Amino acid sequence: MDCVLCKVARGEIPSRKIYEDEYCIGILDLAPCAPGHCLVVPKGHVEKFYDLPDAEITRLFAAAKKVALMIKNAYSPDHVCMFIRGGRLPHLHVALFPSTEGDGVSGFPQSNYPKQTVDLEESAKRLHRGGSEEDFPRGTLR
Repeated sequence: MDCVLCKVARGEIPSRKIYEDEYCIGILDLAPCAPGHCLVVPKGHVEKFYDLPDAEITRLFAAAKKVALMIKNAYSPDHVCMFIRGGRLPHLHVALFPSTEGDGVSGFPQSNYPKQTVDLEESAKRLHRGGSEEDFPRGTLR
């Protein structure tokens, strides 16, 4: 696989690794939005989080929590922000970074987009149509 994050996970591209277990690695982001900005990356190639089996999602989030606590303890932010990505870099990764009230990311993403008028009822109906009965047993979330 020619994926940059696969190469990082295999050690073929240098990184500043701050966490590792048998399933994933935690590295410093090369283009950080704040000091302590980290990526938690599965070692195996996967592009979207919804393509992971539930057990692997659990492992990824357990690692993300550990890295988030490292950020919290090292930088004492008001919050540790988390975004799940897999677009520009076609490899799933969880971005974690410290944030304080009033910084440029504390309201992200809503603060960076023009105000939208959204029909919440229609959005809920549309999203429910996108799920299966297995996902939403009768009488729940509808």
